[in-house]
Amino acid sequence: MKNSAPTAWQPGALPPPRDPATYDRRAGLLRGVATVVMVPLLMIDLFFLGLSPMATDSCGPDHCSAALNRSLAIAPVVWVVSAVLLIATWALPARPRFRQARGWTFAAALASGLMVIAILADLPTG
Repeated sequence: MKNSAPTAWQPGALPPPRDPATYDRRAGLLRGVATVVMVPLLMIDLFFLGLSPMATDSCGPDHCSAALNRSLAIAPVVWVVSAVLLIATWALPARPRFRQARGWTFAAALASGLMVIAILADLPTG
């Protein structure tokens, strides 16, 4: 009686083809668009995050308003959320059932990336 263990992939052999029913071809397209849009946006956000502490130059770090300090504390957190959501877009499996989840994570990453610019563009006076 032969051992009926499944055959393993052998080096030099072609890998088995992907089953089209379990693979979403548009996953790569969404991931590519997300990367092309979000990486420059995150870099722009990071540039403005680096410049934002200059908003405290007129009042000094100890005498600024609570609203200004809160905005300066929230903006980096929103930036990290945006970066994590971009990574989550890539981490979701390339299966059709995760198509909507990939779309929503990209939309949330884009919204939070734009929110960083909105927070820093509308800093309250110190």
